[in-house]
Amino acid sequence: MHYRIEDTGQDLLVHLEGQLNFGADRVFHDLLAELTDYHDRRRVRLDLSGLSHIDSVGLGLLYIAREDLDAAGIHLSLSQPRDNVLRMLELTEASETFEITR
Repeated sequence: MHYRIEDTGQDLLVHLEGQLNFGADRVFHDLLAELTDYHDRRRVRLDLSGLSHIDSVGLGLLYIAREDLDAAGIHLSLSQPRDNVLRMLELTEASETFEITR
């Protein structure tokens, strides 16, 4: 997985690319550490349009991100998941935890 952070002035938009799975664990934790350093931003939006795959470990990473960012006072939302990623989010009822926009 790769990521790019864009500061929109209102929030941080994080473009994720590749696969969010066990192999992305270290990179994703590095991303979280970087995001919690942005104390002046209160919203982070993860753009999932570049993700080709997410599995149960990837879902777990999203929940960890939510907990860590909530603790820092930062709201996390998910946007533009591809159909297969959206299906996984729907099957696991992630919309009850995350704000998800298409």
